Amino acid sequence: MIKIDEIKLKDYLSKIFSSDIRIRDIKKLGEGFHGVGFLIDTVNKKGEEKRYFLKTLHEQGFGHEYASDRANVIIRALMDDNLLPNHVKVLDAGSIQENGLLLSLGKPEEFFIIMEEGKGMEYWGDLDRIRDSGILTKNDEDRIRIISDYLASIHSVKYDGDNSKYLYKRVVRDFVGHGELTMGVIDTFPDKLDFVSNKKLVEIVKKMVEWWDKIKHNDKRLTVIHGDFYPGNIWFDDKKLVILDRSRFRYGDPADDTTCFTMNLINYSVMAYGEFKDPFKKLLELFFSQYLKKRNDPDIFKLSPLFFAFRALVCIHPVFYSAEWLESRGFKKESIENLSESKKKIINFASNILDEEEFIVKKINSYLKD
Repeated sequence: MIKIDEIKLKDYLSKIFSSDIRIRDIKKLGEGFHGVGFLIDTVNKKGEEKRYFLKTLHEQGFGHEYASDRANVIIRALMDDNLLPNHVKVLDAGSIQENGLLLSLGKPEEFFIIMEEGKGMEYWGDLDRIRDSGILTKNDEDRIRIISDYLASIHSVKYDGDNSKYLYKRVVRDFVGHGELTMGVIDTFPDKLDFVSNKKLVEIVKKMVEWWDKIKHNDKRLTVIHGDFYPGNIWFDDKKLVILDRSRFRYGDPADDTTCFTMNLINYSVMAYGEFKDPFKKLLELFFSQYLKKRNDPDIFKLSPLFFAFRALVCIHPVFYSAEWLESRGFKKESIENLSESKKKIINFASNILDEEEFIVKKINSYLKD
């Protein structure tokens, strides 16, 4: 439970209200399902009494597992509550720092993030060259081992917090219903597509719901993950690996990252050759061989179908993987003209993999068939 430092709270209130606030009492009102409330009894230098209510949120359940989730609830209240007639007025919101200092969020309208410039070349360039040459060089094999070792390393950091069972359920649930994941991605598709019907997409989602119920209790699998480990977020500055744009989850199932990366290898091969074959087959096999050599995870293929299905839906996205995008990446005219056929095969993959008990590398081409 968050502890409120009375001295720091007094300093905060004095800055917010621009007056000499004296705190007479801080009383914990109790705990509800979502959080803890405190009643703050104050008096200013004019002798005027005023009571304020301060609320913090629990980290267990209801999609509040991360501090960023709780920040979302607080920010939403700050920006929205006062717009509603008769609503209790929200005066401010803020953060409690590691040293107990209370900082105001002010009156935000939008938000931003700033970071260092990433240096290097994205891994797509490697895949373009491999596609065109049809061979793997020693450098290609070295780089796939670096990528695999990186994931094995971050996945070795387990999560053992008290809210692990809620957090894993949330990870699996979000893969179906989150706005950035399955349902949200599908909702950004045009209403009519020539390579998949809405009925087929709904069937895939229904299968994914069954997988949600099937695997949601595997909280012992929670580890550190990246969350969007596809070639555009993987760069190389010579031999140095540079990673961009961690997404959504701090912790999750390792299969999230491994399927994200390897689904793109499968998709690239299908778009280039109409099937899954060398050199991408060898690249994928080398990736998993190296990964399992560095990190023992006998169940990863048993959990993979749900995560593969989502990544497959991303790969058929008409905006992310468009004819224009293929042209910019140097795909041959034939591949661009057959893009809809390639996407149909990836849709087959998404549907078929969900009917399997586990992912089997040797069966990838059979997953692509109608």
